[in-house]
Amino acid sequence: MIRSGATAFITTSILVPVIRSLCNRWALFDKSGPLKIHSGAIPRLGGVAIVISIAAGVGFNRPSQATPIWPFFAALVLIWTVGFVDDFREVPPILRLVIQIFGGILLWYGGWRLPLLAYNPINLAGVCLFVVLFANGFNFLDGADGLCAGVTAIIAAGYIILSGLTVSAFGSLVAWSLLGTSVGFLFYNFPLANIFLGDSGSTILGFCVAFLGLDFYRSNMSNLNGVTVFFPLLIATLPLLDAIVVVSRRLRGHRPVLGGDRTHFYDFLLAQGWSSRRVAVTVYAISALMCGIARLALKCDFETALILYLTSVTTLLLLGLRLGTLKQNEKSDAAEMIKAG
Repeated sequence: MIRSGATAFITTSILVPVIRSLCNRWALFDKSGPLKIHSGAIPRLGGVAIVISIAAGVGFNRPSQATPIWPFFAALVLIWTVGFVDDFREVPPILRLVIQIFGGILLWYGGWRLPLLAYNPINLAGVCLFVVLFANGFNFLDGADGLCAGVTAIIAAGYIILSGLTVSAFGSLVAWSLLGTSVGFLFYNFPLANIFLGDSGSTILGFCVAFLGLDFYRSNMSNLNGVTVFFPLLIATLPLLDAIVVVSRRLRGHRPVLGGDRTHFYDFLLAQGWSSRRVAVTVYAISALMCGIARLALKCDFETALILYLTSVTTLLLLGLRLGTLKQNEKSDAAEMIKAG
């Protein structure tokens, strides 16, 4: 399994400089603008290296198993493709959403289901919502240098070091590949970044984390209880909670759910004068803490695990509210005015 992570890491380390050079040659940049916090033009096709590296890490070390894994790769390619197109020209949000839902349908068809939902249509809808939430949650997280790749690496490590419970052999390969890819990309994306993930990269990382959660449920279906059901949600609390708060705020303001703004929790930290590196390190620390709490919860009874879950989520939510995450900051207001004008 470690070989899978090494393969992904080496592939990323080789590909990123090549892709960055090609972007510089062909002027494929993420230019500065009202919704950007960087200055200058930065290559934004890091998602190409991400998807190739994950596929290489998994494909070159794929174990023989009876369960078909083509639905995972089909969904991976579909979600990456629409993100890649969006990196060049804006794709209608509804189309991106439809493709992500179809990715969820493919995983459900392949046997990756949510627990506790016995009625198939409801289970299918739940899996699609699960995939959409993770894919967009990690896409939202990719608004500051190093956040998305770093959090993904920590979560992947959280699945790798599980004790007692586990993911499948294929899921383990995905986790190792995700870890190697994310760490390799961080060498170029940690503040100050010289290449960005783009939508194709961030949504794929979110999709893979969603897959690990579904694979965790599938691998432990006979051993699932109220405690273990929390794990995939608790380990990814930070990006999921940010996504829920962002969507709630946009719905309240009658704004496009998948539109852009600068009112994520990290934007308010930056607005208070935090450096990009300080924000990244803080987010890594919180993510690692949530992974530790998620593992601790696995060893507790249901009541204790529920208290840990609610306390963690409530604490993060209160900290976010104190930052003003349900408000709109000046930079976002200006961007909306420019867009409207």
